[in-house]
Amino acid sequence: MAADLTKPVQAALIEELEQLRDVLVQAIAPLTDEQLWRKPIEPGNSIGHLLLHLTGNLNHFVGAQLGKTGYVRDREREFTEGSPPARTEVLGKLNEAVAMFRRVVTGLTADDLLKTFPEAKLGSTVKALVHLVAHFALHRGQISYLSRLVTSSTV
Repeated sequence: MAADLTKPVQAALIEELEQLRDVLVQAIAPLTDEQLWRKPIEPGNSIGHLLLHLTGNLNHFVGAQLGKTGYVRDREREFTEGSPPARTEVLGKLNEAVAMFRRVVTGLTADDLLKTFPEAKLGSTVKALVHLVAHFALHRGQISYLSRLVTSSTV
C-alpha cells in the first residue's frame, strides 16, 4: 500500500511559500517608500509592482480558481499601478494572499491534488501549485536583486 503524501505535500508547499514571503519581507524592510516603487531598470518593474503581482497571482490562481473566492484579477494594473498603495497595505494584502493559500491548500484532498487544474494548461493541481510557488521564488529573487539596485549609490 502506497503512503498518502497529501499532508506532506501540502505542508511542503505552504512552508516553502511562507519562507519565501518571510525572506522577501526582510529584503524590503530597510527600503524607503520611494525605493519600493522605483524602477531602477527600464523597461522593468519596481519592487512594489512585483509585490502587487505576487498578490494578484496567488489570489487569482489559488483564491479564485481553487478557493472560489470571487477574486477578479487586473493583471495589467499589477505592473502599472500609478497610485502606489502604502507599504502596510501592500504587505497586508500579500500576507492575506499567503494565508488564503494556506487555507485553500490545507483543504485539498488527495483527489483534488491529482485533478486537472481549472486552467488545464497548468496540468494537475499539485503541479500547478508547485509552479505557483516556483513563480513566487523567481520574483523573490528579482526583488532581492532590485533591492540591491535601488539602494546602491550608482542608480
